[in-house]
Amino acid sequence: MSREAGRVLNESDTYREWAPPPAWVAVVACCWEQRVHTGRVQRVLPDGHADVLLYGSGEVELVGVYDRVALPALPAGTVIHGIRLRPEAIAAAFRLDASELRNLTLPGEDVLGQRGANRLRDDRAVDAWIRSIQPDRRTAAAIELLQSESVEHVAGRLGLSTRQLQRIILSNVGLAPKTLQRVMRMQRFLDVAARRGELAAASAEAGYADQSHLTREVRALSGLTPKRLLADRAEPTRPS
Repeated sequence: MSREAGRVLNESDTYREWAPPPAWVAVVACCWEQRVHTGRVQRVLPDGHADVLLYGSGEVELVGVYDRVALPALPAGTVIHGIRLRPEAIAAAFRLDASELRNLTLPGEDVLGQRGANRLRDDRAVDAWIRSIQPDRRTAAAIELLQSESVEHVAGRLGLSTRQLQRIILSNVGLAPKTLQRVMRMQRFLDVAARRGELAAASAEAGYADQSHLTREVRALSGLTPKRLLADRAEPTRPS
């Protein structure tokens, strides 16, 4: 695995992301690590993905897809190795309807059983588990199209009714298609704003109709106004 440059969160805390091994790329969006030396409450934004959290203490947690901000408390000394799952792989990875995990962070044994959670503490077992996951290809195609097209248009492109597409996305990802679109649009806005630094330009490029639309959507998903959210993410004590 090749690691990307990490970010210093404050004088001692760090967060790093890196690309997954080639054999994992159909299932895993990225791998990451966070080390916390100064306890804090962390703002985690919805991003359309699920995560497997492997703590240095040996605990395993599974994070479903969120459609609202999460504010977990991270005590000093926390070490987390994370595996971020692609949306189309969530149901197959956890072997359940992904909507059952919406807005939930659960102990691994509650979802996978004690034996399944224990396996995730072993690198070879994790590799075998990820290689065994078969993402839903129709869901992957739908997600790609939903980034730029309406739900109705995407359903037609895939030969589905709108209701059928709703069931497929909700079951495999955990969010309704329109909610997933809102999450992806906010993430596009954040990406563009980080590159360009202009609120109005980033809003338009991300696909918001106007400033009021941007403010309403970002506040609903993050709990902050767009301006405050960008400032919050720029502070050295905040992770990406």
